[in-house]
Amino acid sequence: MENLGNAYDLSGKTALITGSRKGIGFAIARTLAQAGANVIINGTADPESAQSAVTELQEAARGGDAWYCQSDITKPGAANTLFDEAVAFTGKIDILVSNASVQRFMPFLEVIEEDIDYQYSANFKAAFVLIQRALTGMRERQWGRILTIGSVQEETFNDKFAPYGALKAAQTHLVKSLAKSFSGEGITFNNIAPGLTDTVRNKDFLADSEAKEEILSRIPVGRIGQPQDCSGAALLLCSGAGEYITGANIFVEGGIRL
Repeated sequence: MENLGNAYDLSGKTALITGSRKGIGFAIARTLAQAGANVIINGTADPESAQSAVTELQEAARGGDAWYCQSDITKPGAANTLFDEAVAFTGKIDILVSNASVQRFMPFLEVIEEDIDYQYSANFKAAFVLIQRALTGMRERQWGRILTIGSVQEETFNDKFAPYGALKAAQTHLVKSLAKSFSGEGITFNNIAPGLTDTVRNKDFLADSEAKEEILSRIPVGRIGQPQDCSGAALLLCSGAGEYITGANIFVEGGIRL
């Protein structure tokens, strides 16, 4: 019987994880590095500010290396530039984790066109472009992993998250469509949908003890998510162990959508 541990070995593979200087993206990058992958992290901060994250990944790495690409994927052309810079490190991208996203929490009737365009550029268009670029090489090598990071807002409906939730749902639809078309070429396409997670983005909300207790009362597991909660699912879906999983949307949210 095959050693299942070997199926999680990512030695020789290169992963690009967007929006990964901290939070869920960084936790996933660290786990992939520990599995042997080269990892390229991304964020809007300058390279000097990101150096500590790169160093931590290099120290955690099991045979691979780590690099940082500064990019604001809400800007026109930024996703293409990011992909070109990432490929320059090892000549290929075997694993794409599209994690970067933005959100504006506001009443539906107050949303203006600029709010929609800003969220669309990061939460759907950048993922679309990066998947297009990555897919070409993956098809040539007959191996690839596409993983998008969605949100529980895809299924827990809140008008204050209308553009964000709708775009995350659209991203999952895209992933499922591609899974149907290209999975026979050694490539898998999946989505992870986290719930409320203790990240910088949610710092102010979680500082409100009353709001925190209210939402905790609706989470069957009984706690707020941590960035590393998504790492196990990500490793499964990005490795050989998950080669028979495609077109899936895995919720990592403690059961709150129930």
